[in-house]
Amino acid sequence: MGFSVEQKIAQIKRPPSLPNWVRLNDPRRDETTRKIARFVLGKPRHALAKIYQLVADKVTFGLPDATVFHALRMIGNERVEALGEEILEALLPWLDEHDFKGIQVFHDMVAPFPIGRGIVVPIKPTFVTLQHGKLTPVFVIGWTKMPFSDFHKRLFASLVHRAILTQEDFVGSDALVICVPRIQPGHPQRRVRHWWVNDRAMLSDQELATQFDRFGNALDDAVPIILAELSRRGE
Repeated sequence: MGFSVEQKIAQIKRPPSLPNWVRLNDPRRDETTRKIARFVLGKPRHALAKIYQLVADKVTFGLPDATVFHALRMIGNERVEALGEEILEALLPWLDEHDFKGIQVFHDMVAPFPIGRGIVVPIKPTFVTLQHGKLTPVFVIGWTKMPFSDFHKRLFASLVHRAILTQEDFVGSDALVICVPRIQPGHPQRRVRHWWVNDRAMLSDQELATQFDRFGNALDDAVPIILAELSRRGE
């Protein structure tokens, strides 16, 4: 493995993004344990952070599409570049059609959200725009498929609401989630789907506390499973 178990567990305690952390959760502790163990033991995922940065730069600084695609080809990772081309070819025309304009002062906005046990989830919009005169955080998720259940969407929405939409500048605002899944498995063509955070029923404080505790317990449960599997593999 490229990382030690300790490094992988530390990575889960400092997830790179809200979507990646949310999809490790489940209403059942044993299923959350299984997802965490599978994440640690699986092959490294191809990070899309650089693609999201290109989207943010285009919207915020008005970069021409040709400049965005040129920057994509400079990333130096063939897999990331291929996935990026799929995402950008579907997403950029959609963003132009809806005339999104990013706000530079919020270009690097991130709201760390502690959930306990040393775990901090970064709530980082891809960009912030204005919709109907209100500051609107926008989150782009470029996965090939969208495995979010209604529970995941509610969990995602609840953290965004508490971390950002209660801040003074964002009171009364909504947040937009834009997904760009493949039309069908194995096919490179994508489509744009979106949903609004305030359209989801928020989890209560007690429901959130229960899920945070469930995640922490599942993380503890996953360690011996991971160690046993690594021993079996001879790693």
